[in-house]
Amino acid sequence: MLFKIPRLYDSHTHFLATGEFASGLALGSLQKPEDLAHIPLQKSYYRGDWIVGFGWDETKWPTPPHKKILDQIFPNNPVFLARMDGHRCWVNSQALKLLGFTSDTGILIEKEHLQAWDRLPEFTKEQQRGHILSACRVFNKAGFTHVRDMSCTESLWNLLVEMSEAQELTLAIEENVTSHDLNDFDKMLQLCVQAKKGETPYLRMKGIKIFYDGSLGSETAYLSKPYNGKAEGPRGMTLWDLSHVEEVIRRTWAEGLDFSVHTIGDEAAHHIVQLARKISAQGAVGRLNLEHAQVLRPETIQMMKPLHVRCHLQPCHWLSDRVWLENKLGELYKYAFPWEALRAAQIPTSFGCDSPIEPPSFWRNKIALDESVKAKIKKFTGDITVTHAHPDSSFVGNSHTVIEDGVVKEIVFDGRPLSLE
Repeated sequence: MLFKIPRLYDSHTHFLATGEFASGLALGSLQKPEDLAHIPLQKSYYRGDWIVGFGWDETKWPTPPHKKILDQIFPNNPVFLARMDGHRCWVNSQALKLLGFTSDTGILIEKEHLQAWDRLPEFTKEQQRGHILSACRVFNKAGFTHVRDMSCTESLWNLLVEMSEAQELTLAIEENVTSHDLNDFDKMLQLCVQAKKGETPYLRMKGIKIFYDGSLGSETAYLSKPYNGKAEGPRGMTLWDLSHVEEVIRRTWAEGLDFSVHTIGDEAAHHIVQLARKISAQGAVGRLNLEHAQVLRPETIQMMKPLHVRCHLQPCHWLSDRVWLENKLGELYKYAFPWEALRAAQIPTSFGCDSPIEPPSFWRNKIALDESVKAKIKKFTGDITVTHAHPDSSFVGNSHTVIEDGVVKEIVFDGRPLSLE
């Protein structure tokens, strides 16, 4: 099967982390936490004197991770190891002390995890430059010419502008800045406003992103019903007060910027859509992006129709979640991965991969769409080449990718063929 896709677009990525983890400390192959002691440390694994890694999965281990293990293996350095879903980290006692957090186990989840990530020392400019070039290679090799990044910082933006003007980028990149609470919102909003003035032909600043809930794997995505069908079980969590979200939306839209929000659970998405409708009814207008939107009730989808909304889904997450998804969601399973319901309601939708949580791959998303039908997910009857193409043909429009049976055969960026090596 052959596809020719214009402006092949990954609509939800963590761009710098993709490049970082391509050359960093990868933990996906660990069979038990103590195996860390046998990994030779390389220069690229350090941020300052911190040892940083990504990709552990305790479900594969006979014993859970604990700070005591890291204290023993790494007695002289703070350690930060992100879980494979990006919603929790494993740190040692030295790291906890430097971060100002307390934890009996050394496991930080959701907001504390994100705050810890933000407090890590920045990479040097030369390290960041290497990660940018590495990320470009990773996405280009998978066929992508356009990406939307959800994790921009001031230093990353400045370096991207510099590299864009030097014609070193082989991707068209949209950037979003994450705010974790009202304490940092003013700074992040100002960064967006200033960056907007410095856009280049290959680089755009889109707006503000927040995390409103967590993940299904960690059972922190906010659901309308308890996890695992338990009558009184947990339903997940929200990370923001809705009154604070309202202020962020109003001020972000007032600057002409997009507001993007991580909402995986059905109740989290319902809260945000209700709030956006309230704000819109009072005369404010702006773009709302729902990130992941993995569980959406029909009434929530109907409420989206008057809004300027786009849902960003990653079908490949179904491949990772399918083993436990139905048991975890119970009766909410019928609302999971609602790409067909969104298509039927004519809600604009874009597909991505959430790299480095999942590898960038148009083909894995196609496989997920095809195979999920066997698991009672409604068949997507839309055109994947549309949902995987950047919706603005004026943004580096002379770009396309040819993929045949999962193999990238050709990639052209801004009229220039790129190497597939």
